Amino acid sequence: MANTFNNANVKLTTTNITDLYQAPTTASSVAIVLSVLVANVDGVNSADITLTKTDSSNTEQTRIAFTVPVPADSTLEAIPNKLVLKAGEKIRGTASAANDLDITVSVLEITP
Repeated sequence: MANTFNNANVKLTTTNITDLYQAPTTASSVAIVLSVLVANVDGVNSADITLTKTDSSNTEQTRIAFTVPVPADSTLEAIPNKLVLKAGEKIRGTASAANDLDITVSVLEITP
């Protein structure tokens, strides 16, 4: 099994649900999400973040965070503990305001 540290950086430029990270799709692969940081780059206004975990066809499995406010000029650690994603599962995000939230997802990918 190969262990690879990886990250994804996404700017939420709309208020539509957006893919943030997808675990490798190879059978028997897993991804251990180590951290999800949400930075509000708006200097004045708070913005809300919603994070969901879905399967590879975007069917929601659970909500990780639901309309959690991120104050202006601050960062929220939305997943402070580990979260395991099976092959093809995703973390998706929705912002309450376009262009205010930047997301960094840090993961350990384990592939056969």
